[in-house]
Amino acid sequence: MKNNVIRHFPRIFGRIFLALFVLFLIFSFAAASSLGNISTSSQAGGNASLGQSVQEAKAKLQAGINTWDLELLKTARNQFINCLLKAKTENASILYHIALADYRLITLHLSLSDNPEAEKSLIEAQKYLEKAMAVDPSFGEADALYGYLLGFEIALHPEKAMSLGMSSFGYFSKGFEKDPENPRIHLLKGISLFYTPEAYGGGADKAMASLSQASGLFEKDVVKDPLKPSWGKEEAYTYLGLAYKQKKDFGKAKEMLKKALEVNPEFGLAKKELSGLEKS
Repeated sequence: MKNNVIRHFPRIFGRIFLALFVLFLIFSFAAASSLGNISTSSQAGGNASLGQSVQEAKAKLQAGINTWDLELLKTARNQFINCLLKAKTENASILYHIALADYRLITLHLSLSDNPEAEKSLIEAQKYLEKAMAVDPSFGEADALYGYLLGFEIALHPEKAMSLGMSSFGYFSKGFEKDPENPRIHLLKGISLFYTPEAYGGGADKAMASLSQASGLFEKDVVKDPLKPSWGKEEAYTYLGLAYKQKKDFGKAKEMLKKALEVNPEFGLAKKELSGLEKS
């Protein structure tokens, strides 16, 4: 199942972001600068304990992403929910991380053609992001992820493409306005452009511009607060590698994929893509 998910990434995201074509016909995107099985056995503790718990949940989520392991992803999500309970208040960063886990679950469910489960995870992700944005209106990264997730909703409900496409553009724009130097916002934009055909405003060249900016920002990104988002650096280099591969610059593609694996040697998508290039 894990290799199947990685193998079908282009199909998954091509389906999602081709559905966003209405958005790119209207605007130039480049211009936009279930609670379940929850353990509550350890809810006491101060900020240090909460930070450690969030870090453990982040590590579990990353392990699930590396291998596309459904149970690891679910466990990570439940750990973030436990963190929210431990915080005893609606913390925007923890709410965001629950939605981030749901985003990964949506990707996995779609790769398995399990649209009903993808829909459930999408509803949950949107619910938690809406809470995060309400708790912290300045949290631009939450806006951007919400806009990105609307691409999944379009894939599941293409009849809503016009209205959802415009909404996606709006959320991304708000994200950039609030936090223009956030590497994860540029990463999400770059991935969406990579999977959007050139005719509809995307393509490898435009993706590379955003992904290059993201990778540069990641090099300066120092996240000291363990509750804050810190994911994505290896994904920026991986998608740069994919963009160079699409441009048939295989030497540069290998270089970017090797950089991704320097950041995270266990990142499955980069390992698979680099192995394929080295065998060709």
